[in-house]
Amino acid sequence: MTKLDTIVFDQLPVHDTCWSLISGVDGRLYAGVCGEMTGGLSAYIASYNPAQDHVDYLVEMATALDIPPDNGQATHSKVHYSLLQDDDGTLYAATHCTGAPLGDTLWRPWNCWNHPQKQFSGSGLVCFNPDGSVNYHQLLLHKEGSRCLALARRHHLIYGISYPRNHFFVFDLKTRQTRDIGRIGNLNPQCVFTDQAENAFTADDYGHILQYDPDRDQLFDTGEQIPHASFRDGYHNTFYDVCPEPSGEGVWGVTWTWGSRLVRFDFQTRKLQDFGKAVGEESTEWNHIIHEHVGGMVFGADDMLYFVANLPTNEGSRPHLVQFNPATAKRTILAPLKIDGAWVDHIARGALGSDRKLYFAEAGNTPTKLVRADLGHDALPLPAVRRTWG
Repeated sequence: MTKLDTIVFDQLPVHDTCWSLISGVDGRLYAGVCGEMTGGLSAYIASYNPAQDHVDYLVEMATALDIPPDNGQATHSKVHYSLLQDDDGTLYAATHCTGAPLGDTLWRPWNCWNHPQKQFSGSGLVCFNPDGSVNYHQLLLHKEGSRCLALARRHHLIYGISYPRNHFFVFDLKTRQTRDIGRIGNLNPQCVFTDQAENAFTADDYGHILQYDPDRDQLFDTGEQIPHASFRDGYHNTFYDVCPEPSGEGVWGVTWTWGSRLVRFDFQTRKLQDFGKAVGEESTEWNHIIHEHVGGMVFGADDMLYFVANLPTNEGSRPHLVQFNPATAKRTILAPLKIDGAWVDHIARGALGSDRKLYFAEAGNTPTKLVRADLGHDALPLPAVRRTWG
């Protein structure tokens, strides 16, 4: 039986989203606690220790970047799939650009691109330690936010996608310089991931898989395309969430569009395997993505794939925890994410805790929180492969 409870970031009562969530090398979970619907906020990086059942608020991003959240500019109130940790424990977090200035509710990048006051200063990177002490900070990008990041430890690089211009970029951890590799389209994929050789992968507007080879310093199309419905051309069929399988030989991903396609990408063959819609019947007509949202992909200690999917209920489309068996492709709906009579909102990312429980980052409620699912896997070993992207 699945047991659900929550870890609430109650010290930040108006922060409303949690996008980044990673499993740390030290047994802790790290999360980006963000605020998008209240102007003038700053994102925080928090950690949760399952062994002590304790939350620490480690870094306030605006303070670490020395950019006050009440300065009238678009704020550094969001860390969006841009939280990473190296094997030595060093953490990296970069800010995104959808936080409104103080006094405003909403902010749009193009409207304010050249605004003398309300423009975004640029994505700020903070390098810090598990105790919250900051090593250094600097701007990765000017005027743009960081949509997603991935770490290439051995190459001493960070890969990323910018927003809103949708450029692939590389940050060199040795020189601390950002290089713009080029624009990849109009849409912003929500994930860039790496293989064991630290090649980076993402998808363009039509779901074509792109690869960046750090040794050749080259970005190219692999020739693979994420499958799509026969009556569509694949537009907007880009990645939303991707997680590594326990063997490290491939990854599983889901698309950021209605229909929520589930695929496996094999690193050896560079081929995609299509598993159809993540859960439920294939769509035959357009439906808003909010009704079919799938996120929080994570492998459990039992080597099963888990994710959260919005499914129809008599109260509207609501999130449910789903188990997927990679060997049989069987989907099992384990539990609705309704805790103490209240529905959880959308789930952005998932992580496996050192306590073998699953943790999911919620986006859309105040205060924001983590949802914990206990599947009774306490005695199972932890996977050896760790996610190296946000």
